[in-house]
Amino acid sequence: MGAVVVRERDDACPGVVDASPADDGLIARVRLPGGRLTPAQLHELAELAGRFGTGSIDLTARANIQLRGLAEADLPALAEAVTAAGLMPSRSHDRVRNILAGPLAGRDPNALLDADAVLTAVDHALCAAPDLSALSGRFLIGIDDGGIPIASARHDLDLVAPARDTFALHAAGHDTTWRFAPADAPAAIVHAARAFLAARADTGAWHIRELPSGAARFAAALGAAPFPRPTGGPAAAGPSPAGPHRRSGSRPPIGVLPQSDGRFAVGALVPLGRLTRRHLSALVGLRAELRITGTRGVVIRDMTDPAATSAALEAAGLPCDPASPWRGVTACSGLGACRRALADVRTEATRHALGRSLIGAALADTTPMDADRPAADRPGALGRADTHWVGCARACGKPAGATLVVAREDGTYETVPPGRAPTPGPGPARAPAPGPPAPSTPA
Repeated sequence: MGAVVVRERDDACPGVVDASPADDGLIARVRLPGGRLTPAQLHELAELAGRFGTGSIDLTARANIQLRGLAEADLPALAEAVTAAGLMPSRSHDRVRNILAGPLAGRDPNALLDADAVLTAVDHALCAAPDLSALSGRFLIGIDDGGIPIASARHDLDLVAPARDTFALHAAGHDTTWRFAPADAPAAIVHAARAFLAARADTGAWHIRELPSGAARFAAALGAAPFPRPTGGPAAAGPSPAGPHRRSGSRPPIGVLPQSDGRFAVGALVPLGRLTRRHLSALVGLRAELRITGTRGVVIRDMTDPAATSAALEAAGLPCDPASPWRGVTACSGLGACRRALADVRTEATRHALGRSLIGAALADTTPMDADRPAADRPGALGRADTHWVGCARACGKPAGATLVVAREDGTYETVPPGRAPTPGPGPARAPAPGPPAPSTPA
């Protein structure tokens, strides 16, 4: 099969060293493997956001954070501060440290191994491999310990625990049949990532699923070529054994979550994935370890009084109730922040979350563009379906399983069910029938 050009350029995903321009200034993205932040690191990021940026921090679907409104002249000082805080151990690998893990990693009572230790080792191995700096800033690795599920076919590589102290390697959701001990996980990830770089040559592919030969063939080829095992441990091939610990889906971790050590974690929603100054002040005040989740939420760990923690978060505007109207509602940066945006979708998403959608919330409040359409055909009829509001058809930041609500050039919104792409050019707004929230998986 001849090479197929997928893209002629590398992605423009921002980092700390290479910030990206936006209408409100430059954007810097700080990679947080596993979404981990110590109390000191959280405090430093809050200070940096206020000193150099807008004062707020945006969360991403890869459990990273973004600072907005930055000036070019401030980037060297920002990079120095981020490095000093231990959040950028390698400038050359700044953008490729995209590693997801469960928010209870190392504390999950249902886990089959310690994902936190593996997470640290995989991060170090990536940074120690000079050639892996060529990975796309969107290449994503997941570590699923058998507790809160995070593995997804949208990830490039997943370490999945099918049994105690054993990992299986999946490539874009396909089982490679590799089985190995946790100590061999870093070597397996480095080997698989190098195989992807070789397979993507001349194609421009950012992800394994984009390879011209297909993800399934890549996974099969990988499984047929065993990697060197530094520990010399056993590696039994074959499909993952089924067991009661395997899970078919997951919802965002919200509310009080028991830990394996007898303490508790508390999960909170972050409205539209943005931590404001008020939110940051409350989180810093807790003086606790924080995990950013792949669903743009936060989990505060190692609490002994979860009720008091929940109350503090709720008072700051970070809901801890799974029934919160903010659940499943996300948005891109929108008008005023992104030069491509056609509408203030964050305001519209807020009104949708609170049941006051500007577009067709009720017949008495119908706008001219909706006057000739039945109520069921308006974005206000989306109900509790997971929705991602975007200012243009690029649909940046779309979570898996969410219905897109896309601003159009003619002033309407188009609603696009999961798995479909927005219609190019101006078009009518259509909405699916109301339904229960779709599962949110990390993307």
